[in-house]
Amino acid sequence: MLDDLAAIKSALQFIVSGKALPADTACPLQFKQGRHGTDAVIDCSACKGRSSLSDPECRRQIVKALSGKSWMDRLLLEKNIVREYRGEGLDSLLGLVSSYDDLKLHASTLRTYGCGQCDGFRYAAVSKMCEDALASPADAYSIISSTPISPGRGMPGCGVCAERYSLFINDMATIGRRTSFTYASPYVRPRFSSSKIMMEPPKGSVFIRSYEVNGSLFTPPLHVTIYELPESLEKQYFIVPWEYSMEEADVALLVEARQRLLSKRPRTMEFMDATNMRPLFSRYGKEALAAAAVGKSLRLGSAGLERLTSALVKYTCGLGILEDVLGDPHIEDAYVNAPVGLSPLHVVVDGEECTSNVYLSEADVESMISRLRAISGRPFSEANPVLDMDLGEFRTRVSVIGNPLSRGLAYAFRRHKSTPWTLPQLVSRDMLSPYGAGLLSLMVDGQSSIMVTGSRGAGKTSLLGAMMLEIPQNYRILAIEDTPELPVEDMQRCGWKVQGMGTRASVSGSEAEFQASDVLRAALRLGESALIMGEVRGAEARSLYEAMRVGASGNSVMGTIHGSSCKDVYDRVVHDIGVPPASFKATDAVVVCSTVRRNGGRAKERKVVQVAEISKSHWEGGDGAFNDLLLYDAAGDALVPTDRIDTGRSEALQNIAKKWGLPIKAINAEVEARALLMGRIAGNPRAMEAAGYAKCMNVYRVICEKSRAGNGTLDHGEVIQAWQKWFNEGETHGK
Repeated sequence: MLDDLAAIKSALQFIVSGKALPADTACPLQFKQGRHGTDAVIDCSACKGRSSLSDPECRRQIVKALSGKSWMDRLLLEKNIVREYRGEGLDSLLGLVSSYDDLKLHASTLRTYGCGQCDGFRYAAVSKMCEDALASPADAYSIISSTPISPGRGMPGCGVCAERYSLFINDMATIGRRTSFTYASPYVRPRFSSSKIMMEPPKGSVFIRSYEVNGSLFTPPLHVTIYELPESLEKQYFIVPWEYSMEEADVALLVEARQRLLSKRPRTMEFMDATNMRPLFSRYGKEALAAAAVGKSLRLGSAGLERLTSALVKYTCGLGILEDVLGDPHIEDAYVNAPVGLSPLHVVVDGEECTSNVYLSEADVESMISRLRAISGRPFSEANPVLDMDLGEFRTRVSVIGNPLSRGLAYAFRRHKSTPWTLPQLVSRDMLSPYGAGLLSLMVDGQSSIMVTGSRGAGKTSLLGAMMLEIPQNYRILAIEDTPELPVEDMQRCGWKVQGMGTRASVSGSEAEFQASDVLRAALRLGESALIMGEVRGAEARSLYEAMRVGASGNSVMGTIHGSSCKDVYDRVVHDIGVPPASFKATDAVVVCSTVRRNGGRAKERKVVQVAEISKSHWEGGDGAFNDLLLYDAAGDALVPTDRIDTGRSEALQNIAKKWGLPIKAINAEVEARALLMGRIAGNPRAMEAAGYAKCMNVYRVICEKSRAGNGTLDHGEVIQAWQKWFNEGETHGK
């Protein structure tokens, strides 16, 4: 009897002291001081369990490991799949640890209240009570309060002894009443990536829509879900890349192959070529994976090898999880704010800003800037804390800032559309009306000089690129920009004669490149061409306007400039940049883009809100005079033409009529005809694309020439009828 009692007391002492029971395996625990606080790190690599707080046995062992140690900001369970708990999930766990510590502390006060003959039963009951309460926190109170009270052996003092033991149990039950645990989904990442994701949307989120982004031949598609967050106007962009739900054996294989790859000593200078990194890492990655598989006695098929190789390359020399985001055609922009890790990746999905379940790490953004610096060949340091470049592979413009401008690295990714924007596509998105598109098409075709203005993200460059496609293909185009955003190569493939010219980015720090003014002067020597300026921002504006004024450009001139109104453009060009007011008159029209929140809602829509011509006949006092041709009506959500067009008082259209030798009524009829084309094409997805749209406009121009040749004048009714017949026959589909 005494031997049994000694054994029970020994077991209880294990519980009270916080040590593992003999049948348990101690969880290796380390504390590390991280950038954002104290991390409690448990090495779960040797554990046979799930290494998750959702597993009761794992949770029991983790609570014992953390007993008496609650000074942490994050808990990391490190295995091939790393789980990170913080916030509410960690607070709930630490509350359970605190309750367990209180139970142990109170259990240590258990004493012999009488003759001692019931002590063996009581010590065993208290021991089991603590373990059961830890295993099932929600039932802790009922487990403790239902513990039987031994009635004793009928000896004197048994009643008093039982009463004292009952009070002890009641005190334990009070602790059990406040014992609880609420599981919260952790942040998860595979060991080969340091960026984490939330595996589940926040509780109370409302499903809005979902879609899939195609994968490669060997990788599955990416499933994207958009949720409305509870008690918030914000939406969440939710993804789980396939690499984050891999089998642990595959993760272990990738981790080992990655170590082999990173420790490989290059024998030649091949790794110095940043443009050749992916095929190079793919070749060596396959070798490393094959060797790792042999070492683990695993057999990889060709499809499995290709699939794992793609993941290895993506998370070694690629952009990691950001490649999934930038590969989504619905994504327009993505932002990484400093300090990294405290807030999720923010994205713009189909024009709407969303938060996400993706959290990048310091290590990932540090390695990313090294790759961007190697690709661009531009410096980035505290002396040059800004990097602006183009990622052609993802059709994305990247802007990075670092110390001392920000507390760490911050990124902005602005994606270009995979195909050029066209005016019918902008019509289909309600950015402008068919009539507005027809008017802009005519003005560009009529060699007008147009400035597109608007705030950041208002769609200036998209509209400028779409307007470039209105220049007839028999004309030459020179496009000048510092960071490639205009669809130069796409237009070349579709038949336009476009020459791109690069300038020195204003923040690149490279003296090897040319200033915009130097490039512009060189462009003016290249002969008659339409000039497109990606952005007018500095000294080049004086050369540009001088060329426009004397007619040296020989064709239309278009560009973008930051501003929110026509007056802003005038003030910026004349007062800030220093272009003489007389030279500013060379501008024929200003198009104003803006983001509109209809009915005061949260969603922003890109709109053309104003098209105004510069009145050269009423230029008074050097302050500029603008005549509105189109104005956005917020009440009707429409871009409405003013009466200057119908009454023939538009100076810009009068100028085109003079150059074309037509009466103003014919020019107005041409606007109407093009508006009809825009509306008709806007309903056909394939015809809206650049190649199809080019064919539509070429056929329209050919029909117009035939009408002039046959009738001596242009019969718009006949032209439209012939074009619609051709369009309806489906020739734009290649049939």
